[in-house]
Amino acid sequence: MAMSIFSNIVQKANIKRCESYCEDAKNFIQVHFVRERDSDRYAFQNFTLKNDPDKERCEGWYAAHGNPASFSEIVDIYLSESELKAATICNEYGLESRVFSSDSPRSVEKWEAIAICFGLDLNIVEARALLKSAGYALTNSSKSDLVIRYCLENDIYMLPDINYILEKICERKLNQIS
Repeated sequence: MAMSIFSNIVQKANIKRCESYCEDAKNFIQVHFVRERDSDRYAFQNFTLKNDPDKERCEGWYAAHGNPASFSEIVDIYLSESELKAATICNEYGLESRVFSSDSPRSVEKWEAIAICFGLDLNIVEARALLKSAGYALTNSSKSDLVIRYCLENDIYMLPDINYILEKICERKLNQIS
């Protein structure tokens, strides 16, 4: 009986944490969502930062590793440096092992590339660079992309939390993102 009371308390705390994430993510989307990219009504000036430490660190990492361009090569380097196993990420995020193979005839899907970013605990700059190598990007015109961006920027890497936020806001899970 004591175990069930404790598990109920933990479950309520998890739901409360996820609900807080959802509220923050909704605010994040309101600020960043661009409805009509080419519309003058939504036009705004983009200012670039003079220096972005995360971007400089990421560019330095790529340069130090010979500027790898292929998705699988970059993932292999991240895996070896972090001492993570591909199987661990596969189990945690519901991936097939073939997504880590450079011999796979099928390219990695967007949700799989995003899951790998989460599995490697990448920050938003690193995730954008890795996604770009797979031919994907996170846009400001997709609520699911903004939820992913919110999670990356706020160090939310646990699949149940990510799926909770995505389901609450976008009515889909990570593996349903295309």
